[in-house]
Amino acid sequence: MSTLIYIGANNGHTLWSLFDKFDKVYAFEPDPEVFSELDGKFRQFEWVTLVNAACSDFNGKSKFYVTNNKVASSLGNPSEEFQREYLNRWAPASVFSEIEVETINLGEYLKKEGIEFIDGEKIGELFIETHGDGSEIYVGLDNQFSEFKKLLEKKYDPIQACMGSYGEGNASPSRVKLDGQNVAEEYILDVTDWGVSNPEWDSYWKLKEYPFSIGQSLRS
Repeated sequence: MSTLIYIGANNGHTLWSLFDKFDKVYAFEPDPEVFSELDGKFRQFEWVTLVNAACSDFNGKSKFYVTNNKVASSLGNPSEEFQREYLNRWAPASVFSEIEVETINLGEYLKKEGIEFIDGEKIGELFIETHGDGSEIYVGLDNQFSEFKKLLEKKYDPIQACMGSYGEGNASPSRVKLDGQNVAEEYILDVTDWGVSNPEWDSYWKLKEYPFSIGQSLRS
């Protein structure tokens, strides 16, 4: 059975192109206002489970920072760098409210649901938004690209990366696609270097020896 875990589903715009390709979908969105839009789109589909909570390392409640650009809302307060270089390019303000949201320990939740592939070595494909090295997007949340590399590189091949925060014009020349291990190592070095001056990277990783699946159509 194929399963999709979508953390930070927002209003479901991207999820709409994915959900019918999986046998089971779990979508998490903490912002109650945005979640109502998500719920309106997907509650009719019985294989889709919608959770109005933020994924964290504990079960409880936490402060959530809501920005005018809802996709940038987070458990972490946007840094001054991020507000200056990103938020103000797309929205005329930064954080406009702080709310309390439910948090869940994702590992514990998936165990209760009987999902057996929560061990990272058993996840076939990963799509991850990371901070560029040297950049702090959210205060107190260390999400550096190089740290993901250390965590993933023994079991996963990097397939593609592009800049997510500066728009199509700048993302296009920085997009990298890989076919072999030698190119993959070059890619890691290049993206780490680029990440110093670019705050955000969207990256796609595939478990070694795992066949290409939905990621082939998504990585473009």
